[in-house]
Amino acid sequence: MENNFRATNQLTETLKKHLGWSFSPITLNEKATVKENCDVIIECIHEIQAEVEKIDMQLKEKLEPTLYEKLRNENLSVNDYQIFRKAVYDVCGVGGSASIVAVNWLIKNGTILTNITSSFAKFATGLAAGVALGVVFMGIDMIVGAILGSIERNELEKALKEYDEALKEFKPASVKYQDSITEVRKRIEMKATRMLSLSSFAKKDELKKEELIRSTQTLHHYVHKYFNITNRLLVIFNTHLEQSPSPAVSADESESIEKNCTRVRDVMRLILDASEREDKHVRKSIEPALYDQIALSGVSQKVKAAVIKDLHQETLGLLGNVFGPLVTVRLANSDLESVMPPVEQCELQSVLSLALGELVQSSARISELLCKQGNQQRSLDEAIVLVEDVLSVLKPPCDSYNDILSEVEAYVTIISENI
Repeated sequence: MENNFRATNQLTETLKKHLGWSFSPITLNEKATVKENCDVIIECIHEIQAEVEKIDMQLKEKLEPTLYEKLRNENLSVNDYQIFRKAVYDVCGVGGSASIVAVNWLIKNGTILTNITSSFAKFATGLAAGVALGVVFMGIDMIVGAILGSIERNELEKALKEYDEALKEFKPASVKYQDSITEVRKRIEMKATRMLSLSSFAKKDELKKEELIRSTQTLHHYVHKYFNITNRLLVIFNTHLEQSPSPAVSADESESIEKNCTRVRDVMRLILDASEREDKHVRKSIEPALYDQIALSGVSQKVKAAVIKDLHQETLGLLGNVFGPLVTVRLANSDLESVMPPVEQCELQSVLSLALGELVQSSARISELLCKQGNQQRSLDEAIVLVEDVLSVLKPPCDSYNDILSEVEAYVTIISENI
């Protein structure tokens, strides 16, 4: 009795977890009679059977007769399984592998539930059904006394024979019932664990895709940042030196990252060449000591302001406006050569060859572009590392390039306040 109550509770807990069915747990009551305890478990199993019958009828309506028979005989192909899975989802609102196992077991093992119910019913109608269940825990004399209190002495032998016959049927039915529940719970939990593992794997896969798209978007940002900095320097050149080494340049989303970086390098080279050329004119126009006062960062802004103001007056504006020499000297001494975007690394070509616009595609598209290039297959981890490698090469010089621009802009702003 105890084992059957426990097994029934385990079954209802499993059905609640995987099918969403709600059953109240049942408790063996030692103070209640044998019949009362039998009635409790019979009622619970009847509730389960009623739910199974409803599902069974709906599945019969949804499935072809031949497929329904295959289901009962555990003879489902992959295609049959998918059809059955959809039908279970339509009927029960759940479609996981664990739920499929549960429904399949309930439909195929209806006789097990029927047999155990029948066995309990025999106990519930037996001569000793009115005896309290707790009697079995008493000493032998007390057991005999309690039974005789409920059954006439002349009926005792008949009652014992009756229960002996019932036990011959009840024990194997109970074992089969309990073993079957243990087996299906094990199968269901295995499926659930596998699904959880697959879900966890899918989640990790999504996290990796998110990481990949963050990296590619960051790379896209830094390529554009090179163009933005370059155009701001061109504006400064045009404003203060009254010339422009190049027209404004813009990123082309349809071109490869490598081609975009090459174009911006070419313009940066023109800015550097113009700076060095103008720097030679500045050096020729003033004494080395005065030049150092413009070039060196340790000199006060008032001194720098006075020097460039005098220089502007002496050269009659041939070096641009009053800030022209300052811009020229700062850029010529800024090591602009070292902050140009590097595009020579052959090992990075698989990323640099991508069109710039492809860096902002969907995670699925980016994964496809980077993980399946020609005959080469890469994992998401490898693709992430590859993009991060490109970023590690491109980001530091770009940040330093921005520092050069910021320094020039800051000097112009601060010194203008001292002139």
